[in-house]
Amino acid sequence: MITPAIKDFRPFLGYTSEDWPVARQFYSDLGFKENWALENICEIDTGIGHRFLLAMHVGYEKRTAGMVQFWVDSVDDWWEHIKPLDLEAKYSGVKVAAPSLTDWNWRLIYIWDPGGWLLHIGQPNE
Repeated sequence: MITPAIKDFRPFLGYTSEDWPVARQFYSDLGFKENWALENICEIDTGIGHRFLLAMHVGYEKRTAGMVQFWVDSVDDWWEHIKPLDLEAKYSGVKVAAPSLTDWNWRLIYIWDPGGWLLHIGQPNE
């Protein structure tokens, strides 16, 4: 069986109506750009040719949130970018963990966004 071609791939992050505007501001604060926005969905540009969608869903529950990974050249550069943003103080429910080394030898920053999504900002430990 031949799998039909895939033209594009964009992760789709869902939010409650309460978290929707907060999530949009959160990703803007991190330095990402909105390519377009409608009443309940927007496309976020990573700046490296990839995009992801933020969507508001009525009845969405945070416990169903997942993970998204951003593979970067320098975790340290990202950490220096993130620290002064004081995201934990600015956004309810947001948590930020300093860079750490995983058992599988990746350096990662963990950020839990306003909707409960876990962001991995990482690079291999060389």
